[in-house]
Amino acid sequence: MNRNHPAVKGKVHMKKDMPRTSEATLSNPRAPYDEDLAKVLQAMKQMADPALEGTSGVDRRLKFLKVFISLSPPQYAGNPDEPLEGAEWLARIKQCFDVSDVPDDLKVGFATYCLTGAAHHWWEFVKRIRDVKSITWGEFEELFLNIYFPQTISAAKREEFLGLSQGNMTVAQYASKFLELAWYARTNLVRSDELAALEFLSGLRPSIRPRVSLFKTYDGMVAAALRVEQSLEDSEEELFEEASGVGEKRPRKQYICHHCGEPGHIRPNCPELNSRAF
Repeated sequence: MNRNHPAVKGKVHMKKDMPRTSEATLSNPRAPYDEDLAKVLQAMKQMADPALEGTSGVDRRLKFLKVFISLSPPQYAGNPDEPLEGAEWLARIKQCFDVSDVPDDLKVGFATYCLTGAAHHWWEFVKRIRDVKSITWGEFEELFLNIYFPQTISAAKREEFLGLSQGNMTVAQYASKFLELAWYARTNLVRSDELAALEFLSGLRPSIRPRVSLFKTYDGMVAAALRVEQSLEDSEEELFEEASGVGEKRPRKQYICHHCGEPGHIRPNCPELNSRAF
């Protein structure tokens, strides 16, 4: 064949160019193919995005709703005679939100999905008098609590919290009541760990309070108070046994039970506790 023929010249030139291309892609022989594929996929994505624009929001909502429903969020019917139920329902709903990472813009819709009875009627009324599409979760919380956990109830719980003291309760019982009332009262007195510890300290029994006053955290103070309580009970029991074993018995009335508050015995020998064991 004549090498001067145009077709042959073209083939010769192609063969000369091939080594240059292979040299440029020696480290990754698939590079030209991958680059072309990436361009095609990018073009397909750009074409598909407008078509999916209307359904992406729905898919996102359904994804989070599925997880939210799987947690069995409680329903609320809006019982005005039991205001604490409303606060507890809201707390449980927020717990479900935290676990499922529900975005803020979906929270109101998911929460109101769980309203039934009178609470559902209340929300339908709210929807008629204001634009709920733009309502934030914080605004919904305020609206809900104003109806189902009003300030009068919150103020009463705050007063109960401020007047709380250990009295005849054990440290564990006192701590449980302290946290319950602090949550219901929604008070700033426990807005930090140190303030909570100070407030807890003020209500402890005088026989325990000075022995734990150096602790600055709530958990640390509770743990210390539990140890002191156990130590006092052990000491009382030892003294009681010594007084009962030799010589004239000490009058029982000087021993006060830390469980029931009655004189004549101590907590380990409390008839009320012993009767529960049977």
